[in-house]
Amino acid sequence: MLSEPQIGFVSDQFYVPLRSSPCSTCKIVHKGLKSGTRLSILGLQQDWSLVTTDSGYQGWIRSQHISRNQVARVALTESINRIAKLENENQQLEQDMQNSFELIERLRKNIANLEKHRKALSNELAAIKLISSKEIALDEQNQVLVKHNHMLQEERDVLRANVDDLQNNKRNESFLYGGFVAFLGAILTALIPRLRGRKRLSEWH
Repeated sequence: MLSEPQIGFVSDQFYVPLRSSPCSTCKIVHKGLKSGTRLSILGLQQDWSLVTTDSGYQGWIRSQHISRNQVARVALTESINRIAKLENENQQLEQDMQNSFELIERLRKNIANLEKHRKALSNELAAIKLISSKEIALDEQNQVLVKHNHMLQEERDVLRANVDDLQNNKRNESFLYGGFVAFLGAILTALIPRLRGRKRLSEWH
């Protein structure tokens, strides 16, 4: 028995039988190990090797069927498979990279659109502020005009009151003039006959 297991591979044979003892006529534990099967070598006896497989089989095979290196056919197949796997991974990475580029381009367009929208909103805000400032100025002017209008209404009311007073004064004056004329007429009515009578007397004399 070896102090530590060693790694070996079934050499370039299609199938190698695994036996229970190190002899060519002993019981076969496994009908045949495929070329390239990985083995752990547990011991050596003449030209036989005690091995165990990764799947759990243990037995003896001739040492000539064991290679320290993987057989070329299996190694080539594994290399081809690794290359194919790497190519698939590379294609996937290229696709992911292309998707990333497309995503970055979409994000750039979105950023550009957002910047345009931001500028538009900024312009609208500036316009609103300008309109608001104009409205504030108009409101102040309107308040001034309202106050001025109130003052004009008060002046108009005062003027109307003055006009009413003047009209009342004119009515009173007309009434006084009418009364004076009536009074004067009454006096004349009373004096004229007397004056006529005196004139006749003077003519007689």
